[in-house]
Amino acid sequence: MRTLVIDPAPESRDALRRALSAAGEQVRGVENLAEAQRMLPEFGPDIVIVALDSPGGDPFEFLEEQSRHEDRSVFAMADSEALESGVSAMERGAEDFLWRPVSDARIALLLSRLAGDRDRETRAERIRVALVRAEMAAALVGQSPRWQSALAAIEHAAAGGSPILLTGEAGTEQEEIARVLHGLSSRGSGTFLKMADLEGTGALPTAGQGTLFLPSVERRSIPDQQALLEWIERPGRFRAVLAVNESPEEALAAGKLFPELYDALRDGTVNLPPLRERGDDVDLLAFRFLAERDPSLTFDPESLDALRAHDWPGNVRELKDVVRRAAALADGDVVGPTLVLSLLAGPRARRRSRRKKPPVVKIAVGASLADVERRLIQKTLEFARGSKPKTAELLKLSLKTIYNKIKEYGLEH
Repeated sequence: MRTLVIDPAPESRDALRRALSAAGEQVRGVENLAEAQRMLPEFGPDIVIVALDSPGGDPFEFLEEQSRHEDRSVFAMADSEALESGVSAMERGAEDFLWRPVSDARIALLLSRLAGDRDRETRAERIRVALVRAEMAAALVGQSPRWQSALAAIEHAAAGGSPILLTGEAGTEQEEIARVLHGLSSRGSGTFLKMADLEGTGALPTAGQGTLFLPSVERRSIPDQQALLEWIERPGRFRAVLAVNESPEEALAAGKLFPELYDALRDGTVNLPPLRERGDDVDLLAFRFLAERDPSLTFDPESLDALRAHDWPGNVRELKDVVRRAAALADGDVVGPTLVLSLLAGPRARRRSRRKKPPVVKIAVGASLADVERRLIQKTLEFARGSKPKTAELLKLSLKTIYNKIKEYGLEH
């Protein structure tokens, strides 16, 4: 098939072109709508992908015009901050939309959708799923490779009908993910149930076209897990999305997880990364949570350093709680590092802390005091991942002193 990509952003345009070419497609990429109009008669694409910020014309009119070709599939593309435009594009004729940043996993999903029977879904169903995907991008914020891979795995898993196992630490948004899986699936117009909704009834639903979410499966008794497996294996049941808050292998070794249940779920496993492995997603989430509490507030740069340096044993849930309390206690319109560090070092944080012990700095007899001080500050700065407020906290020094010492010893991290 022939694919035309119209996108002014060279990174995403070239990523699409490379991936589609590798899949055997004939691909041409242009940066504006005027070039696309000139190329259409000669190239005759089967697929057109239009970025909604393409210059040289009105992208919405262009995709509406292209959607009138019965033998042509039209897709829109938008930045993750402007996904409402992608939904509007579907109302103008686009079959679906992608969002930037474009990843290999998302391109694979596009190819998979194109290879399937597009006619099996009604237009209303396509719009419903597109709205869920837009809500997913808005609710499950993050652009780190680990998080983007997890989201792509979620979309892939949602397309099937098998039960799904979510693995990840507490606070990694398992229920939110389960709701997205439900919405993206063919059962999305049905009922979403949590196990808590059934507590006291003594029975799992016997039939239905919805999704049942069961958190913390490893805390249930083995007989309960055996009954759950029998329920999953019977036809006509709700689709099961189960979650565990520890490594399945460790839960198996500790006798907390029924082996046959895990065997039945293994192929449908989606791992949710902890927040400490998601890099700058901490910033994105922190700003989002702060805006939800008080849009007039912002973070001091050193406050962001402190948030990045924390290892977040409670994950996204803990970050949301810290930002909520910081917004309530902030004096003025800036959340400062002193407040953030006090919240991160509070009793609640200490009870949950899983931080690694700081490394030992070995000092040879005869080393100068200046050299000892320089090495100690350097190692502490590395342990704090470059956070100067955290370095000051660990060394029991003022932030001003740390800045002066870093400058004096040339230790910019």
